[in-house]
Amino acid sequence: MRKSFEGIKNKEGSGFSLIENLITMSLFLLVVLATMEFYAFTRGKFQKVKEEQEASEAAFAALDKMKTDIAESGLGIIIPVELGVLDAISESNGTLIILSREKQLMLSSDLVPGQIRINLASTSKIRKGRELCFFDPTKAEIKAVSLVDRNSVVLSSPIDFSYSKEDCSVIMIKRVSLFFDESSQTLRRKVNSSSAQPLLEETAFFGFDYNEASNLLKLSISLKTNKEKKYEISVFPENVALVSALKAGE
Repeated sequence: MRKSFEGIKNKEGSGFSLIENLITMSLFLLVVLATMEFYAFTRGKFQKVKEEQEASEAAFAALDKMKTDIAESGLGIIIPVELGVLDAISESNGTLIILSREKQLMLSSDLVPGQIRINLASTSKIRKGRELCFFDPTKAEIKAVSLVDRNSVVLSSPIDFSYSKEDCSVIMIKRVSLFFDESSQTLRRKVNSSSAQPLLEETAFFGFDYNEASNLLKLSISLKTNKEKKYEISVFPENVALVSALKAGE
């Protein structure tokens, strides 16, 4: 009986030694550290992929916005473009300039050469500095607004030609400027005389190439996160093509 009791006592008193406990805790700590390192690695990879995805989406959104602007180029100004008074698409010092009609205005009376005050049915949304285009089927001219009254505007320079109220069209020009701001590495969009707004930040490059023969405008963007990758799009401005077709038919 005494022997059996001592056997049971020795069995119950057995367990892990200090070294075994230390080894177990060390292995557990290694597993935890490896898990944390793997988590940090995968989290970093996920964050990088997410940032690249967001940058790509921002680049495509900027291209889509510019595509919309280009699609409107020449809208409502086909005759002035055909007469050579306006360019629907042009370039100036690295800036892409897109012109279209913003608003159609109605004359209240005929116009004569030298006239500076123009009577209109409404001057709503006309502001000082805005450009107005006066044209009929044979002639056209551009004038800037220096003063706006309730039913008339005063031009910065006199009218050059005579126009009848019935045949003359008067439009307020919409001027969209797209350019790369190197100081802030930002692609900017400016409408008329308003301040230039950021269209795409973290931009490394913005380029464009307009081929008049094929009437294709190619846009290209690269980002600071990946300068090697280029986001490109080609746009066919239909209104500009219509002007070319009209000239070819003459």
